[in-house]
Amino acid sequence: MRDYDLPSYEPTSVGNYPELGIALGRGAPSIYYIPGTLITNPSHTRQSSSDMASSFGTGVANLEWLSPIWGSVWRWPLLLAAIWLLHTTFITIYRLTWHPLASFPGPILARASYMYEFWFDVILEGRYTRRIEELHREYGPIVRINPDEVICNDPRFIDVVYPTGKEKRIKSKHYLAAVPPGLRLATVGTEDHDHHRLRRGSYVNFLSRAQIMKREQLIHEKAQQLCEKLLRYRDCGPFQVDAAYSCFTTDALTEYCFGQSLGNLETPGWNPSFRGTIDNITSLFYLTRHIRALARLVDIMPLSVCRFISTEISSLLELIRITVPQLVERAKSPNGTDAGEKAPTVVQAMLESGLPAAEKSFERITSEAIALVLGGTHPVSTTVTIATFHLLSKPEQLERLRSELRTVVSDETKLPPWSTLEKLPYLNAVVLESLRLVFGVASRVSVIAPDEELLYTPAEEALGASGVKTSYRIPPGSAVGVSAYVIHNNSTLFPNGEEFIPGRWLDEHGQRDRTLEKYLMSFSKGHRQCVGMHLAYCEIYIAVAALALRVWSNMKLYDTTLSDIAYDHDQLLAMPKKGSKGVRAVMH
Repeated sequence: MRDYDLPSYEPTSVGNYPELGIALGRGAPSIYYIPGTLITNPSHTRQSSSDMASSFGTGVANLEWLSPIWGSVWRWPLLLAAIWLLHTTFITIYRLTWHPLASFPGPILARASYMYEFWFDVILEGRYTRRIEELHREYGPIVRINPDEVICNDPRFIDVVYPTGKEKRIKSKHYLAAVPPGLRLATVGTEDHDHHRLRRGSYVNFLSRAQIMKREQLIHEKAQQLCEKLLRYRDCGPFQVDAAYSCFTTDALTEYCFGQSLGNLETPGWNPSFRGTIDNITSLFYLTRHIRALARLVDIMPLSVCRFISTEISSLLELIRITVPQLVERAKSPNGTDAGEKAPTVVQAMLESGLPAAEKSFERITSEAIALVLGGTHPVSTTVTIATFHLLSKPEQLERLRSELRTVVSDETKLPPWSTLEKLPYLNAVVLESLRLVFGVASRVSVIAPDEELLYTPAEEALGASGVKTSYRIPPGSAVGVSAYVIHNNSTLFPNGEEFIPGRWLDEHGQRDRTLEKYLMSFSKGHRQCVGMHLAYCEIYIAVAALALRVWSNMKLYDTTLSDIAYDHDQLLAMPKKGSKGVRAVMH
């Protein structure tokens, strides 16, 4: 039988057909060439390894037909990949060896890349603060948590990081990347120290303690309105407590700042204007911090498109582009009307300030208004909600509070001034303990000392600092922060930190003890402290007093446990466990 039952063709060398010389070249086996078919001559002798190498080199030289493909498809991607790999390798080596923060302790992945933080905050959804607490136990009181930032758990260092004097602090770009769209022109989104001071100064007097005390009657009226509505809600089934309190904070805030209440307490049900929006957008904070293009995309995205893509983003854009601009427009003239007694507004305060004209644009003032709305709604309502849960769970604490309030209140519908209420030791202790468990910005507010080297020396008893003898120099331009959650759970300051213990703020005689108050970070610290802090305190004291006297004796928790209110993770703000329905109650 013949080896090949084919027509006879003359053997040929691949050298005569360079297009067939792929990986073969001179000296390759003779082949028969049939269009569309290659058949080798079985009688051809096998090549030596040296001949094969020579043939391979010649074959590569004959790949001229691949040149267009190589040039147009593979060359640039491979070149870019090589450049990226070299750049990443160099940056990693630099961050671990020559970076100004290279000597600070921390996980190697956190020191080398932002992906460590991304994993805990984005993939695991807000778990980096808890991880940082663990890192302090492992590495000591100061830890490098990403390539350009360190965090400290030593309470003695708080006033160094957040000073109140002439020292300058600017916000880190990494922190500001989490600021949602609409707030980047506001004071809270301002990076530079002097620029921040200029913007804050335009309305800080409007929110000063003295100014609030002049107008606190409207806060009293809203608190009594809240009580009346809750008492009318008897036998109407369970409701979300934080939603009810958000109606109060929203109405009080908008009337005080913009001269006109949104009327949440006057409408049926508990549907606060902003609380749902705030809860929805918090999930975006860490995502936009690490994927900054997403924030820019949200800025330019049409509202009609957002409604189909994400209810969270669309609710944020409605707040930024429709609701708050309408408030600002009405607040340009006091009370938004030409008739009647005219109350001042925060918008007027900014317009009449010494700000440059560019700082008085409608867009920028709207940005400040958005910051006030978002920052003034959630913390106050959450603080009162935490007080509600714990006092209803511990009747003896509620009764002690009610007994103390009765010493200054003869008519439950007419409370004494805020200045009188805050002097009551146990009421003050309840408020401070509730604020401690709210945390404010639970993660950390990272700042930069642009012109100053910060020196940190661990104390012998500092958490995780056993055997640490060295001091750490934080060079100018490096980000440093302190976590409110970590400080508020520091076992040295606050033993059993996850428990609600108002007595920790009292001395042995039951009087106010101010020792721990300097460590309370619910409103941040230093130059960047919350500008609306005094308004928040006024609302909290008045609301807690009114509810304790008139409502809580008729309120009962409904299908709610500690896990529905306790810190589980954070999205800048502290969040309970996933799937929690919040604190729910019934009126009877």
